[in-house]
Amino acid sequence: MKNLITVSTITSTAVSTLLFMAMHGAHADDTRTDNWTGNVSGYAGHKSVDDEDWPNLDSQTSVGIISDFRKQSWPVSIAADLIFSADVHESGVEEDTGGTAEAHLGARKIFTLDNSSFRPYVGGGIALVTALLENENAGVTVDDDDRAVGAWVGAGTYYAVTPSFNLGLDVRYSKAEVTLFDKEREAGGLNAGITAGYHW
Repeated sequence: MKNLITVSTITSTAVSTLLFMAMHGAHADDTRTDNWTGNVSGYAGHKSVDDEDWPNLDSQTSVGIISDFRKQSWPVSIAADLIFSADVHESGVEEDTGGTAEAHLGARKIFTLDNSSFRPYVGGGIALVTALLENENAGVTVDDDDRAVGAWVGAGTYYAVTPSFNLGLDVRYSKAEVTLFDKEREAGGLNAGITAGYHW
């Protein structure tokens, strides 16, 4: 899991820096007409992957960060999302672990509805994916990891509980092919979950 954690840490740091710069820009431009606006939300859900490529590991728990920001004059927002997923299967003295780290970069169109607290959205872009498979049997561990570039599309909605606090739903599909233990496997899949976070 070390390689997956390392890539996740690096990607998290990069996106966090980007978000800090965006939020700093939002405060710096408060006196201007064309202010920054955006959302940063925590994500918790479930990822379904191909059971032939991920035997006994096809139902993964997923967590992450979903964020987007734009100038108010822009028609779409820049999307920068991170989703980590993993599953563990134990059978006697044998334990299998599988997981992915996905950085989704692209565009998100958020729709404002009259007299409604809901703000539905659609989006898509490139997916930077790291995948890992690990097997431990009687104290002996073997693992393999790979990286790939793919694509993602998604949809969801924000619900404004207050002017600065959102709840929401997010569903997305990603596709990226990796090679683990000399076998080509689909590392993307269907992610669905709930979100909660900050709106400015």
